Amino acid sequence: MGQAVNSPEPETEQAATARLLDLVRSFVTMHVSWKPLFIGAVITGNDRMRLYFRSPERDRTYGVDVLISHTGPGLLGSLVSPAFLANEHLHQPSDDPHCDVIVDLTDY
Repeated sequence: MGQAVNSPEPETEQAATARLLDLVRSFVTMHVSWKPLFIGAVITGNDRMRLYFRSPERDRTYGVDVLISHTGPGLLGSLVSPAFLANEHLHQPSDDPHCDVIVDLTDY
């Protein structure tokens, strides 16, 4: 049998949806070939989600943990920088089958 999936609280889901729409808009309208490609997201807890990015310069997928309530223009600005995600001091080993590296930005 598969693992049970708990639905997030409605307010968490609404907040995550609003943040994800902002994120998608910023990457769709401003994407260039050298910027990380946003490929998906999952809500991982109350006020937490993991964003997935594919590096165009490295053969690597990043899972970026963020607080939904803190995902605004400053965080989005840093995520469009390939150098920010490539900073190996921020990398943690991944146990997520959807990404190679975890970047924890919940304190951002």
